[in-house]
Amino acid sequence: MLKEIIIKKIKKHGAIPFDEFMEMALYYPELGYYTKPDAKIGRQGDFFTASHLGSVFGFFLARQIEIFYQKLNCPKNFTVTEIGPGMGFLAKDILDNIDSSASIKYNLVEINPAFKKVQRERLKEHEDKIFWYSSIEQLESFSGLIICNEVFDALPVRIFEVNDSGQIMEVYVDIGEQEQLIEIFLPCRTDTLEYLQEFAPWVLKMKKYRSEVNLAMKSLIESLSKKLKKGYILIFDYGYTSEEYYHPDRNKGTLLCYYKHNINENPYINIGHQDMTAHVNFTAVEKLATMAGLKFEGYFSQGSYLISLCDEKIFQKIYQKNLKEHFKRLVLPQGMGESHRVMILSKD
Repeated sequence: MLKEIIIKKIKKHGAIPFDEFMEMALYYPELGYYTKPDAKIGRQGDFFTASHLGSVFGFFLARQIEIFYQKLNCPKNFTVTEIGPGMGFLAKDILDNIDSSASIKYNLVEINPAFKKVQRERLKEHEDKIFWYSSIEQLESFSGLIICNEVFDALPVRIFEVNDSGQIMEVYVDIGEQEQLIEIFLPCRTDTLEYLQEFAPWVLKMKKYRSEVNLAMKSLIESLSKKLKKGYILIFDYGYTSEEYYHPDRNKGTLLCYYKHNINENPYINIGHQDMTAHVNFTAVEKLATMAGLKFEGYFSQGSYLISLCDEKIFQKIYQKNLKEHFKRLVLPQGMGESHRVMILSKD
């Protein structure tokens, strides 16, 4: 079991930082939440994303791809690359609905072999356009579009806490007397502190404040920028600006765990069997993207972004396929319209 592997590591090397624990819980080979052979996403799993709400999300992205394709003067080598495609629903919906005159290649970057098998079956009618990769590093550089649909929220985060004395501490995972996993607090690592000084200096003056820092997204953004020769990056995720994320009232952070569609705040149970996520700091994404050579194009609520893409053709499909309720869940504030944000980046 994964818990025993983590305990063995702690016994050998001492307490580990929370982001290292989260990395193991989610991505440890064949035992992590996203890497185990029997992993499930969607209504049969622990959570679902916009791509599971019928094919509406795919209608919109197909339209957006057509717009980007035209902006790049309809190149013959236009490539769409989807990071973490899950069960392949979004890729299918895009390819089913995109204008057939658009000549595109579709890359799927998937770390889980079991998911690849499901994707191959679901996408067999489009197999001439699809190519699979196990990592971003395996990709050849290309021009086109990168889609990151709820990718950044699944990156391992560090947890910091400003204690009663105003000291900034970081959460490490250790072993208790009864072999259970417990939290201990050690001084903040330098780069954790630097991140806070840049994006949320006000929290350093607070007391009894706990939240997260995502440093893993820096290397992800740099990797994406290196592979994209020219084109766009679309990021969909639940998140905030720095001011919203590190608001004084949000003093317990955003880390949540999902197990069989139930939410809990305990990452030390169901290890390898529950998802763990934290909201995205889009202020940091924008800064790191510009540092990596990307251009900021816009930041929107998901609702306003999708509505901006609406045209008569999309509305006809929604009504013909009786997907009005799915459309509402994607765009209305009480659904995913406000909780989920969209950032568009580009590269010339």
